[in-house]
Amino acid sequence: MMNRKNSLKHNVQVFWLIKVRKSIRIGLATTLLLLLYSFSVAAAEPTITTLLEAVARQPEVEASVLSVKATDMKLEQAHAQFYPKISAFARYSKFNSPTNLRPMTPTEVNIAAGDSIPFSKEIFRYGLNAEMPLFIKSLFSLSDKVKQLQKVSRARHKLQLVTRQAAVVVLDASLAFNLHLNKAIASRFDSLRKTRDDLQLAVDNGRIPESELLKVETTLNDLQRQQNDLERQTISLTGQLVQLTGIHLTHPVSISLKRPVTEGTFLQQTQQQASVGAAEKELQQAKDQRYPTVMLEGFVSENSGDAYNTHDNIDRSYDYVGVKLSLPLFDRSLGRSVSQAGIQLRREQQKLAQLQIDLTTQMEDLRRQLPVIERSNKLARTSVENNQKLLEIAKVAYRSGRMTTEEYLRFETKVLDAEASLYKTDVERWQVISQQAILYGDELTGVVQ
Repeated sequence: MMNRKNSLKHNVQVFWLIKVRKSIRIGLATTLLLLLYSFSVAAAEPTITTLLEAVARQPEVEASVLSVKATDMKLEQAHAQFYPKISAFARYSKFNSPTNLRPMTPTEVNIAAGDSIPFSKEIFRYGLNAEMPLFIKSLFSLSDKVKQLQKVSRARHKLQLVTRQAAVVVLDASLAFNLHLNKAIASRFDSLRKTRDDLQLAVDNGRIPESELLKVETTLNDLQRQQNDLERQTISLTGQLVQLTGIHLTHPVSISLKRPVTEGTFLQQTQQQASVGAAEKELQQAKDQRYPTVMLEGFVSENSGDAYNTHDNIDRSYDYVGVKLSLPLFDRSLGRSVSQAGIQLRREQQKLAQLQIDLTTQMEDLRRQLPVIERSNKLARTSVENNQKLLEIAKVAYRSGRMTTEEYLRFETKVLDAEASLYKTDVERWQVISQQAILYGDELTGVVQ
C-alpha cells in the first residue's frame, strides 16, 4: 500500500513538472515573438534619415541626375569631334553624255588599238570617305564651355536635392508643431469643460445668467475650430511629404541636430560662376570662328560602268588624300554672333554680382537669427510656466467669484498663445538651419538625425 501511494505521489510530481516546463516554454516563445515583432515594427518605423534618403529616389531628383549624365555625354560628344570621321558611300549616276569614271592621262588608253575608253553614261561609284581635324580652334572653346555647363548641371542637381531635403525637415517640424499645439488645445478643452460643467449647474440652479455659460461655449467652439484648422494643415503637410519622399507619415518623426551646417562657398554662387564661365567660352568660341581651320581628308573610290565605245564593263579605282585649309574672309553673321555672346556674358556677370549681394545678406540674416530664436525659445518657456501659474490662480479666483468669466477666459487663451509661441520657435529654428543648408549646399543627411 505504501509503495502504491509513493508511486502515485511520484507520478503527480512528474505531471506537474512537465506542465510547468511546458508553460515556461510557451512563455519564452511568446516573449521572443513579441520582441521580434517590436523589433520589426521599430525597423519599419521611418526616421528623418529615412525620409531624407528617400528624397534622392524620387522621379524629379532622378531626372536631375539624368540631366547631369546628359551633360557628361555632351562633353564626350565635344571631345569626339577631335577624332576622324569615316563613312561609306555608294552612288549610281546616269548622264546624257559619256562621262569619265575618273580623271585620266592621255596615254592611259590606246584608242587606235580599240581599247575601252573609261567613259560611260551610267556610272556606279562606291568607297570610303575620311576626314580628321588638324586644327579647329573653336573645338577647344566648345570643350571648355561644356565643362562649365557640366559644373552648372551638377550644382543645379545638388541645389535641387538639398532644397527638397530642407523642405522635408521644415514640413516634419511643422507636423510636430501641429501635434504639440493640438495637445495644448486638448488640455484647454479639458480645463474649460470642467468650468462649463460647473457653470451649467449654476445656470440650472439660477445662480448665474446663461450668458456666462455661452461665453465658455463660444471659447470651446473656437478651440474646436482651431483643431479643425490644424487637422486640415496636417493633411496638407503629410501630402507634401508624400510628394517629396513617397512616404506617408501618420505622425512627425523625431529630429535633432547632429552638427552645424558647414559654411563655405555659396552653392548658387558656384552655379552662377560656372554660368559666367560658360558664357565666356561661348564668346571665345564665337571669336574662334574667324580663325582658319585645317582638315586632313581623303577618300577611296571604286567606279564601274560600260565603256561608250566598246560597251565592255570597265572598273577604275580613284584614291585621294589631302590637307584642306579654310579661312573665312567675309561672314557678317560671325560679327553678330560675337556681339550676341558678349551681351550674354555681361548679363550673366550682372546676375552673379546681384546674387553675391543677395546671398551675403541672406547669410548674415540667418547667422543673426539663430541666437535670437534661441533666446525667444527660453523666453517662451518661461512665459508658458508663468501663464500656467497665473491660470491656476485665476481658476481659484473665478470659482470664488472674485473674477469675471471674460477675465478667466483671457488667462486660458494666454496659456494657449504662450504654448503656440514656444512650439513656433522650434519650427523657426529648423527653418533657419534648412535655409543655411540650401545656402551652402550642405546635404541634410549629415546635419540632422
